Order: sequence, then C-alpha cells, then structure tokens
Amino acid sequence: MKRLIVNIAAAALLLGCTCACIEETFPTTVATPEKIEKSSSSLEYMLNGLSSFLMDYDTWGTSANYNDWGYPCQMYMREVMGEDFPVYDALYDYWSYIESGSSLRYAAYYTWFYYYSFIRNANNVIALVPDPDSVPEKSAQSLGQASAYRALMYMDLSALYEYRTTEVESLNSEAQASKIMGLTVPIVDENTSKVDLQNNPRVPFYTMYRFVMTDLNRAEKYLHGYEQKTTANVDLGVVYGLKARLWLDMASRFDKDASALALQRSAEGTDDYDDLGVSTAMECYAKAAEYAEKAIACGYTPLTEDQWMDTKTGFNTAQPSWMLGTYVTSKEEVNTSYYYCSFVAQMTSEPTWSMGRYGKAFRCIGKSLYDKISDYDWRKTSWIAPEDAGKTPIPSKYRTDLDSESWAELPAYANLKFRAGSGSLNTIETGLIASLPLMRVEEMYFIYFEAIAHTRSVAAAAAAMTDFINAYRYKGGTYSCTASDMSSFITELMVQRRIEFWGEGINFFAYKRLALPVTRSYTDTNWISAHRLNTKAGYVAPWMNYVLPEYERDNNQAVILNPDPSGAIISQ
Repeated sequence: MKRLIVNIAAAALLLGCTCACIEETFPTTVATPEKIEKSSSSLEYMLNGLSSFLMDYDTWGTSANYNDWGYPCQMYMREVMGEDFPVYDALYDYWSYIESGSSLRYAAYYTWFYYYSFIRNANNVIALVPDPDSVPEKSAQSLGQASAYRALMYMDLSALYEYRTTEVESLNSEAQASKIMGLTVPIVDENTSKVDLQNNPRVPFYTMYRFVMTDLNRAEKYLHGYEQKTTANVDLGVVYGLKARLWLDMASRFDKDASALALQRSAEGTDDYDDLGVSTAMECYAKAAEYAEKAIACGYTPLTEDQWMDTKTGFNTAQPSWMLGTYVTSKEEVNTSYYYCSFVAQMTSEPTWSMGRYGKAFRCIGKSLYDKISDYDWRKTSWIAPEDAGKTPIPSKYRTDLDSESWAELPAYANLKFRAGSGSLNTIETGLIASLPLMRVEEMYFIYFEAIAHTRSVAAAAAAMTDFINAYRYKGGTYSCTASDMSSFITELMVQRRIEFWGEGINFFAYKRLALPVTRSYTDTNWISAHRLNTKAGYVAPWMNYVLPEYERDNNQAVILNPDPSGAIISQ
C-alpha cells in the first residue's frame, strides 16, 4: 500500500456532474426504471437498495477513493473535523489535508454527490407510492421509510453546508456579500424535473425545516405498526428520534436569533409543506423533549458495559440501544479489495490489517477529553491510558484479545471502542463484516437533558443527567452534575456527549449548532503539530462550513457557493 491522498478534484472532473446528472449516473445499488418494470416486487427491491446504499462504496466508479465508502465515511469525516479525534501518526492519514485545514476546497465533493445519490434513491421509492392511502399497508410503510431516510439526508446536508458565522471576518464578509447566510441546500424531490435541476437555488432554513418536517410527519403517519426487520430499516422510534433532533436544532437557532424565528413564522402557509405551528423557541425545546421521550419509550435500552466492551461484537453488531444502523452480513457488501477504504480499517486499533497496526494511523481520543473521564466511569477503558501503553502483562481492566507483543504496538490514547467484525484480528474478509450505529437511544437522553434545561430548569436537567450517568455509566453512583447555570450545564453535557459518542459522527452537529470552540493546541496535547487548530467560542470552526462543489454551480445556475475556508485558521 502506498501513501497518497485521493485527488478529489480529478475525481470531480471525471464525474462532470452534480445532482442534475444523477438521472443518468446511477450508483450501482439504485434500481433504474427498467428494473422496476421487470420486477414484480419493485418497491421492496428499491427499499432494500435504499438501506444497502448506507454501505455503498465506489459511487465515483473507482475502488481506491479514500473518502468513498458510504455513510460511515461521512461519520468519520465529521469526527476528523472535531477536537477529540487525533491521529497518532500522519504518514498513512488520508485526512490530514482536512485536519490541518489547509486544503478544504474539494474535501466535501464526495459528500455532496453521496447524499444526493442517496436522496435520488429515496425519491425513486417515494415516486412509486403517489397515493399512500389507497395502497396496501406494506407499500405505505415503504413510503414512510423512504420519507424518513430522505429527511435524515436533508437534515445532514443542511447542517453541513449552511454557512454559519466564523471568527474569520473575511469569510463572513464574503458570505454576506454573496447573500448565502441562512441558505441550506437545493431541494430535489420526486417531482423535480431535469430542467428544474439546472435552476435550483439553495433554500433558506425556514423552507428546509418545513420540507423535512413534512417528510417526517408522513413517515410518522405511515410507520405506525411497522416493525424493523433490521437496524437499517426505519421504524416509528427512529422517526421520533429524527424529530427530536430537528426540534432541538430549531430551538437552538430560534433561542439565539429571534429574527430567525420571525422569518420561520412568516413562511408558514406559503407553500405545500407542513407548518411547524410554534411561536417561541421554548415550544421547540418542549417538542424536542417530547419526541426524545417518545423515542425512549419505544423500548430501546442503553448499552451495558458488557455490550460496549465485548471484543467480538463491540460497536460492530446491533444491540438493544441501536435505533438505526448499518446492517452488514456478508463480505459481498464491503470493499475487500481496498479494505483500507472502510470505517473498520480506519477506526479499529487491534487488527493486524488496520490502518493503526499497519501504518500507525491509530485514531486516539484527545488528551484534554480523556483527562476529564473519571476513573469511576467504565467507558474510560475504551482508550489506553498513557501509563498502560506497552505495559506487560496487559492490565486486566482492558478487554482485548491481543497478546502482549501486539499490545505493545498500541500507543497511549488509542481506542478500543470499535472492534473488527467477530473480533477478527487477522482475517480481513471476516473483520470487515461489521455494522455501525447511526442513532442510539443514549442520544435521546442527551437531547432530553438539554431541552428540559431550557423548559424546566438547569437543576432539573442536572439531576436527570446525574441519574442517567449513575445508572448506566459510572460505578458506585459517584457522578454528580453540579452545574448551576446554562453555560456550565452545556459544558458538562458536552463532556458526557463527547465521551459517549466518540467516533460516531454526531457530535459535529452539536458543535455547529451551538457554535462551540474546537481546541487542539494546549499543554501536552496529543495532536500532531500540523493539526493544532484552535477556534473561538461563539463561532463555528471555518472548516465545518462545507464547501459546495464548483461543478454544482457549473450545472445549476441558481446555486451560490460558500467561501473556501482553506488556511483560514493555522496551526498553533
């Protein structure tokens, strides 16, 4: 294997298209109209293709793209942009150009193409059920699943590509001059024509919120009574979870900016999308708490220590806490030829074939966060303490199938959270067969805590979080959240969220939603020098405003691009 960073610009030129060309450039798992006509079970075929696209790779038509391995790749990229995910050695780190903030112009090209390809899949399913009230229940449920998946994709896209204010005034000035503030992404639905795609502007947040809510309301209506076949299928609990996410996002925006709420209210009733029907940010927080509670009540249970730490199934096999996840059961579903283009190879520390053991590109936890983890918190042994790195015999507190010689290769702070499929340390084909959680019930608890801090009191939220952590994460009931004001509570909540969801790709959204600082340069940091970027509280890290592809502008005359944040923040 040789060291290289994929030439994203060249790949974009090979594509030569954007969502306007997805009509002609189908990913391999998309069912074309010809396939639909020939299949008596076309709707089920399309729906299966939709869930399998979560793990699709080579959507650009070449096997060796280091950022072309499906939704898990998007999760990984979001982690790379945070403050808790340093790499041990950059020699085989294919993400260094993002971590250093030096070359961001093409970083999100694949993201754009992948998400709109996924949306195209969802649109295919939705188009097959134009009148859900007059079709069999199973068909209506398929519509519900496709609507929920489309909502998830647009929620992600909007958060990734909407420009939010940074500490770099030149970027802000450019964004304001271009009039992109408050704009999300273009909407492409089942009724969008090829002509429309060529003049399809980015819609404002107040339109996107209502579009997404319309999809989720439809999903909620038609998924009553549906039971998941696998974790890659959306059921009512997942819809509740997505609504909890959406309401919290709206609450944070409107709480911070009353003018945004005024714009949202003025947009009600102006088109065919469902109205939100709220007049205050507090109502949005209340809705977030309500839907988080509904999701929790669906019967999911937080991970136990044994489930989390299992060397064979830890974070690679569905558990009762998983609300939604990828579902991988065979080697045909993964890229065994270019195995290092996978979440498992990039993330795991133990397998001989992982990027950690092979090229020292171990993914570690940031020292600053690790130092905040209590010794009473059993999650702490998901990462190797500095004093235990290379220690023999292997300290008994860690769960690993490594021998002492192999253990000595793992550096301080390397993660043991993610395991290869079946715990396979030597056989790639087996180790790659691993699923991932996209939504866990634990997230619903954290949404609930944050929401009730606003609607009830910080004291009530602190007490609820204390009860949860002591019940599910700490030994001996030793945790206590002592925050007495909103700022200190959010700080403590984020510490627990960062520990809980390290590596799962969801903390990015909280950082951008709350305009939290990214801090990588500090005393005894374990971030390599080129990646030590710090940002200020109250501003979004510039690189978290994804750059829209230039080929989108070339094919869609109505779209306006974001400023390129490359080099805006330099290493300290």
